[in-house]
Amino acid sequence: MLCTLRVRDLAVLEDVDVALDTGLTVLTGETGAGKSLVVDALSLLSGERSDATLVRGGAERLVVEGSFETDDPAVVTSLAAAGLREAGARGPAEVVVRREVSSSGKGRLYIDGSPAALRTLAELAPRLLVLYGQAEARELLDPAAPRELLDRFGALSERTETVERLHASWKEKDADRERIAALGKDGPARLEVLEFRIAEIDRAAPVADEEDLLQREKAGLSSVEKRGRLLTDAVAALESDEGGALPALTALRRTFAALAEVDPDATGRLAIVDELIERVSDVAASTSRELERLEADPARLAAVVERLDVLAKLKRKYGATLDEVLAYREAVGRERDELADLEGALRKAEKAATEAFAVFATAALELSAARTAAAPRLGKAVEKQLSDLAFLSSSFRVDVSRKGMPDSPFLAGEERIAFGPHGVDVVTLSFAPNPGEPHRSLAKIASGGELSRVQLAVAAALADAEAAREGRRGSRRGGPVRTFVFDEVDAGVSGATAEAVGRKLKTLAAHEQILVVTHLPQVAAAGDRHLAVRKEVSGGRTRTVVTDLDEKGRVEAIAALLAGASLTDAARRQARQLLAAAAEPSRARG
Repeated sequence: MLCTLRVRDLAVLEDVDVALDTGLTVLTGETGAGKSLVVDALSLLSGERSDATLVRGGAERLVVEGSFETDDPAVVTSLAAAGLREAGARGPAEVVVRREVSSSGKGRLYIDGSPAALRTLAELAPRLLVLYGQAEARELLDPAAPRELLDRFGALSERTETVERLHASWKEKDADRERIAALGKDGPARLEVLEFRIAEIDRAAPVADEEDLLQREKAGLSSVEKRGRLLTDAVAALESDEGGALPALTALRRTFAALAEVDPDATGRLAIVDELIERVSDVAASTSRELERLEADPARLAAVVERLDVLAKLKRKYGATLDEVLAYREAVGRERDELADLEGALRKAEKAATEAFAVFATAALELSAARTAAAPRLGKAVEKQLSDLAFLSSSFRVDVSRKGMPDSPFLAGEERIAFGPHGVDVVTLSFAPNPGEPHRSLAKIASGGELSRVQLAVAAALADAEAAREGRRGSRRGGPVRTFVFDEVDAGVSGATAEAVGRKLKTLAAHEQILVVTHLPQVAAAGDRHLAVRKEVSGGRTRTVVTDLDEKGRVEAIAALLAGASLTDAARRQARQLLAAAAEPSRARG
């Protein structure tokens, strides 16, 4: 869910910080107060393209930052693929998304404080934040979204992941088959090249860590003369009769020994000097031994230099490091073995690819059957939700189909069909608001308010299905927990329909975090939390302020929606009635 939203210098949103919570949060305000700008800020967090015209006049850049909490494994996977998180991490994760847009139009994106590409956010954002707006409906109009919704409704996500994994395994084995088949075109010449390279590496017989050892040995052999001079100077400084440390300490000891005969307090200092003499004597002895052992070995130095040169030549040809050279040797060794028995290697690769495809195809067809069975249930579930939203005789259809492809290796019955990582199905959603009208794809629904209510019905049907499974299993709901933002989902409705929309949003908010921009008092009263958006003028500049309302503030805000600028006690009483009705459990369940 979205925990905090911070906006700086986005048009009249000069400085806004909002802490959010679970449940249903409503945003209200007069037309032009800046409600749509809050949605614009959320759009930037969802991966929408930036627009320099949104930067507040006189500001260098706008900043939008959102902090999300999620337990969706796919989020961690996407972050890991982008190098922004350790792979395999488990448990709830905090994800901080920050967008900056300069007045010149240049944009920057940071995820968890690290620079990131916009395509990373485009992949990540749908797992965190879903925008349902008047102008667009990415969640349902994205070609992949209907399939994902059906999989979530039918609890098929694990099957889909299995099919995706099996498809990847087949692709890997089929690529290996193609590679081996291509070898046959220039097999003899390629085999000769590989034999030469293998022989060259084997003659050198590199060892993974020997280069570092040789470099250290070379450094030691190359510095014999200098080390000899320094060791000689050290021995002189330790033992020389003229200024050496040991003679000086010996003289000092004689003095302290004489002093101790007349002053017992000097005994402690005498013991310290004795210890110093012992330690310095050890240093002098070890230094002298090292000097005696030191001798130049030009032959060994030459051999080391020659060996390093051999290894350097290998690295120039076969890898940046010895580890890479050895890995290359292993790879070309396998290729050489394949070329030596090309027919056998090809048969083996073809068998592996065929078997992998058969396993994938079986899983894909089983998934397709499960989707086909779940599709009418999803359609009926959405129709039930639409009925609650004043579409009393509407029809919602979920179609699962396949696309023919004559040259496809996937044979279903007698038809060759297209396939991919998610199986063989094309899932589409269509809607007929009234009896006798033809079904239309959601992309062709003319009314923005109509589309928004369909979106709400689909989200509510999905939430009900997942809640029912949770109740049966006694475990947490399936699928990613996200933030749903509805921008004027209540457009074009009033009265009882508005109450129905409010109840539906409240029901959905029991499972997801919901933010809704509304101008209807019935919807505003359904909120668990109410944010008021208003403009104020300060220092000759206009800015928008977002306020978290208390109970008294909510009554005033809802009364204003009922009565306009002329607030009356009757409007306040009606506002209190709406809040009380929305708080009744029976009404909230719808």
